[in-house]
Amino acid sequence: MANEAGPRLEELLRQGVPVAAWCFDCGHHAVLAVAYLCARMDGRTAVAAVARRLSCSACGSRAIETRPHYTGLGVVAGHRWHGD
Repeated sequence: MANEAGPRLEELLRQGVPVAAWCFDCGHHAVLAVAYLCARMDGRTAVAAVARRLSCSACGSRAIETRPHYTGLGVVAGHRWHGD
């Protein structure tokens, strides 16, 4: 378990909030069910630390960012824009 500030998986599970993840290398993003993550990781894991356990399903990169996916905020994107 990481010693990081921010929301923990168990908090998001209680709130019913999924986790948004995106790849800095290719821009692929996905919304992950927090129950799925809690079944595989310690519920006290900070959401930001989840990224270190993931790799991109599109390109295989491990340059991943994760954040809570709060309803109404839309996609919170940290990846670069590929339209240029």
